[in-house]
Amino acid sequence: MKLKVYILLLLLIVFFKTNAQEIVLSQPFAAAQFLTPASVGNGVYDQRIQSNFRSQSIGGLNLAKTIVVGWDRKYNRNTQEQSNYLGIGGQIISEQLMNGLLNTNFITINSAYHLFLDGDEYSNVAIGLGLTYAQSTLDRSKLRFGDMFDPSGNLSGNPSAEIFLSKPARFSANTGLLYTKHSGNTFLQLSANGFFFAKPDVTNSPYNEAPGMRSTLFLNLEKYFNEDYTYLIHGAFSSRNKVNSYVAGASISLPIKYEFDHDRRLYIGCFYRLKDAIIPSVNIMMDNYIFGISYDIYNNDLTAAGIRSNSFELTLSKSFGKCKQELMRTLFD
Repeated sequence: MKLKVYILLLLLIVFFKTNAQEIVLSQPFAAAQFLTPASVGNGVYDQRIQSNFRSQSIGGLNLAKTIVVGWDRKYNRNTQEQSNYLGIGGQIISEQLMNGLLNTNFITINSAYHLFLDGDEYSNVAIGLGLTYAQSTLDRSKLRFGDMFDPSGNLSGNPSAEIFLSKPARFSANTGLLYTKHSGNTFLQLSANGFFFAKPDVTNSPYNEAPGMRSTLFLNLEKYFNEDYTYLIHGAFSSRNKVNSYVAGASISLPIKYEFDHDRRLYIGCFYRLKDAIIPSVNIMMDNYIFGISYDIYNNDLTAAGIRSNSFELTLSKSFGKCKQELMRTLFD
């Protein structure tokens, strides 16, 4: 009984601090636009669709579900007179907290201009801009405060003292700078970004603060070794309002089947989110499809308190259109 009360109090704390809570993905590299708006138009194919599904529970109670779906494409890439091109795309993020108590949806439109730095078109710099609309909905029927009960324990007609906004929403802009080197045996990305999107305030409170800019840096690298194998590295840093987050890890890919002009590889890796979780992952590439699964093994303050936390994430992406065969197919595509 005490454990259930503790868990309930924990969930309430998460709820009231949710405006400061960042959206977390265990496989962020599988959602390119989540990392930077400058990524739209990248990859060996003309178009791609990427999706993530993440579920998190504490002590058997559902805490959060997150769905991310993105689409992007190269625009006017086939113009022979000019190799530089424009990328466009869109992304939807939907987060459901505490079995639907609070739902937040983000709709983002991104564009990026890619400028090549060499005649072989292996290296380019992209400048990206994005516009995000965020809206939250609160199911007040699932809220129960002390002033809503009479001494006998029955519900009373007294309203809660908490004042909720009727339609919490926010418009914001994002920007990013991305360097990419993509050749036949190497894929390298370095990026710096500024995200202003955040969850809207759900309460009318004098203590609400502006979310501030979330600054991010990340590195993606995949490279062949021993001809048929590849190693992959992903590292990222994020900071907003002096709260920092670090993620780093690596994978090794093994060829599933040797066949000319087919990319079929199995990736086995592990990532670490500092002071939060160890994340083993498995990904499968089958030509223009990529599927991934990961599980978070938490090592934060909750595990020290004896509360069991579970989180898993599924990813699925599909690329289509014309393919640049001379370029290496990577997990970041």
